[in-house]
Amino acid sequence: MTTSAITGGCQCGAVRYEISEPLHDVSHCHCSMCRKAHGTLFASFGRARRDSFNLTGEQNVTGYESSPGMVRRFCKSCGGQVVIMSNDAPEVFFVALGSLDAGQSPGHAAGEEKHIFWESKVDWYDPIDDLPKVTGYGE
Repeated sequence: MTTSAITGGCQCGAVRYEISEPLHDVSHCHCSMCRKAHGTLFASFGRARRDSFNLTGEQNVTGYESSPGMVRRFCKSCGGQVVIMSNDAPEVFFVALGSLDAGQSPGHAAGEEKHIFWESKVDWYDPIDDLPKVTGYGE
């Protein structure tokens, strides 16, 4: 578990953040929306409480509602995705873990990590790990 602030931001540095506590519920999402938004095989996120998250460069942030109630927030200049916000859970952010600074860890506890939307993964790649692989959010 981390005891110092977790930092990150977009690729060009116009948007920065600091999180004062460890992230929770780390998920590697295989849904088609995450794959398309990130241009990757899956996207990794960790949950942060809104009151532990400090964002700078807000004027450089824009958003896209990729599904009802889910807004992906990213840098206007470089397109780097930073967080997802849910209208159903306004007290939390889902931080794009690829936006963490080099050397940073989400600080989550062992057992708080899984693959979600496993049913949507690409057929030609199968991550080899022992993490739970769940349908949808696995709830």
